[in-house]
Amino acid sequence: MLMKTDIFLLIPLLMLAGCGGETPKSDGSPPASQSAPAPANADDRPPVYLEGLYATSSNPRKEVYDLFDNDPATGWQTKYGAGPDEGIMLYFTNALPLQSVRIIAEEENYHGGDDFVQVYVNGTPGASGKPGENIPLGEKPVKALYLRFVKTGLEKTVSRSKDGAEIQLKSFPADAFIGIKELTVFNDKGKPVRLVAPDRIRGTLTTSSTLEPEQAYSPANLFDARKEFVWVEGNKNTAGEGESITFEFAKDVNISAIQVWNGYQRSDEHFSANARLRDFSFGAGDNAPTYTLRDTKAGQKIALSTPAQGRKFVLKIKSVYPGRKYKDMAISDILFFDGEKPFVLTSELPELYTRELRRKLETSPLDQLLDHRVSNLVNEADVQTEQSLILRSDGTFVLYSADIMPDDTESQTLADGNWELIRSDPATAILKVFGRWNNVSDFIELYKGTTTQDVTRIFSDELVIENNTITGKKLIGTFYIR
Repeated sequence: MLMKTDIFLLIPLLMLAGCGGETPKSDGSPPASQSAPAPANADDRPPVYLEGLYATSSNPRKEVYDLFDNDPATGWQTKYGAGPDEGIMLYFTNALPLQSVRIIAEEENYHGGDDFVQVYVNGTPGASGKPGENIPLGEKPVKALYLRFVKTGLEKTVSRSKDGAEIQLKSFPADAFIGIKELTVFNDKGKPVRLVAPDRIRGTLTTSSTLEPEQAYSPANLFDARKEFVWVEGNKNTAGEGESITFEFAKDVNISAIQVWNGYQRSDEHFSANARLRDFSFGAGDNAPTYTLRDTKAGQKIALSTPAQGRKFVLKIKSVYPGRKYKDMAISDILFFDGEKPFVLTSELPELYTRELRRKLETSPLDQLLDHRVSNLVNEADVQTEQSLILRSDGTFVLYSADIMPDDTESQTLADGNWELIRSDPATAILKVFGRWNNVSDFIELYKGTTTQDVTRIFSDELVIENNTITGKKLIGTFYIR
C-alpha cells in the first residue's frame, strides 16, 4: 500500500521538470570540503552558488533569501496563518554530494512532538526530522532539495458531522506562522557548505504584451525560480515574433551570460502545447546580437558575445518553435550572470498584484481564506478522504487528496497552478483554477518504471465558495471550512 506521505512526492519532482542545466561546473573543480564557520567579517570557504531559491509562502519582511545573507539576526517566515504544506526549494547549479541538512526554527513556532520537516532529494521523498537535528539526504548527489513543513504542534482538529459524513476539520492559527532562523547544508565530509543565493537587484519589468490574466502570466514569473510559472506574450495576431521584454535595473550591472528555461514547463503537455523561444536578440543597444536556443526544457546558458553593461536591456523575440495546441509563446525562467555570480531582477509587480487582489476581496468570503490551508479528513461510506487546499494571495493554489478504500488501496491526486477571480460578493466567491492535475498513485509506478501511462494533464475547474464550503464543479470535490 502507498504511504500517505507519498502524495507529496510529485510536488518537488514536477518542480524539477526543466530545472536541470546544460552548463559546466562554475570553476571546473569538485565541491570543496568546508570547515567551521569563519569569523563574522570573513568567510574564506569557496562559494556554492544556488541556481534558484524560493519559498511557497513568505513574509515580505522576512524572505527566504534572508537565510543566506550571513546575518544571524535575520531569517525566513511564512505569511501569518500559513503553516503545514508550505515549503522551501533549493536548486543547486551542479549536483553535489551532500550529507545532511539542519534547520533551526523559531522556538514559538514549534511545540514539539511529531517531525517538523520532511526532505525531498531530486524529487524523491526522504527522511523527516525535528528542528536542530541533522536530517540525512541519502547517497545520491543533490541537484534539488525541497523542505516540506509538516507539523508544528500548533494545529487544531475539530470533529463535525455534515451531510451524513464524519469530518475532521484541521486548522492552523491565523496569527501563527512557520519561522526559520537558520538553514545549514552539510557536505559529504560533514562540514557546513557556504551557500550563496542569486543576488537580487531591484528594477522594473515591462513587456510589449502579456497574456491575460496578467497575474498568472506576469513577467515577474521569469525571476521567481519556479519553472512551472511563466511569462506568456499576449499578442493575438502572432506567435510571439516581434514581442519584447525590457529589463531596467536600479543600478548599473554587467551581464556576461544569460540562462533561459524555455517554454511552459508546468508539464510536458504544457511545454509542447505552447510556443517556445528560438531566436532572440539581447543587449543594451539597437543592434543587439542574436542568439539561438534549442527546443529543450533544460536550462540553457548563453555566453554573450560582448558583456552587456548599463541599466536597461531588451530581449526581443525573432522566431519561435510553434506550439502543438496554442500559439502563445512562453518563457519559464531567466538567470543573469556577472562572471560566475548569478543575479535576478526583482520588481514591485508581485506586491502590486497582491494588493490589488486583496482590495477586490475585502468583502468576500475568500478574504479570510487566502494563504490559509483548508484541511479535511472525511469518513463516508467506508471511504476515508484526506484532502487539503491552499489558495494563495499571489494567485497560486495547491491541492492534495488521498482516497483510502476499504481494502486499504489508495488513490492519490495533486493539482496545482493558478486561480483567477470570476466574481465575488459578501456571501459568495467564484474562482477559476487552472494548471496541472496529477494522479500520484500512477506517477509512483511511472517513477518505478512499471508503467508508461501519462499521469499529468492540463485541467481547469470552477470553485464556488459559500456557506462555509468550497466546491468544485468538475474535478475538485467539496472542502468544509468550519
